[in-house]
Amino acid sequence: MNLPYSISGSKTSSTLSGSIFIDDMDANKKKVEKLLSDKRNIEQQINNIQSECNHKTKVLRQVQVGNGSELRWVCDDCSIALGWPSHHDREQYFK
Repeated sequence: MNLPYSISGSKTSSTLSGSIFIDDMDANKKKVEKLLSDKRNIEQQINNIQSECNHKTKVLRQVQVGNGSELRWVCDDCSIALGWPSHHDREQYFK
């Protein structure tokens, strides 16, 4: 069986071709895990703010949905989508 590096005790062969690649993968994995953890924390903070908001002022905005966008009523304070505009609201918005 041909392995990409030697299994023997040689530091040179495993350091040059095996462990550097594994170290880079570990570093990237840790970075991704940290970023995902940060993302979850930020999403939780946003959810808390939006759930405590009274949504007193709503405005029409384009909201990203998948690869496109939709026109929605959105809270001006916390940016949560509140509903869809009527046909008349849409006409006024696009004038």
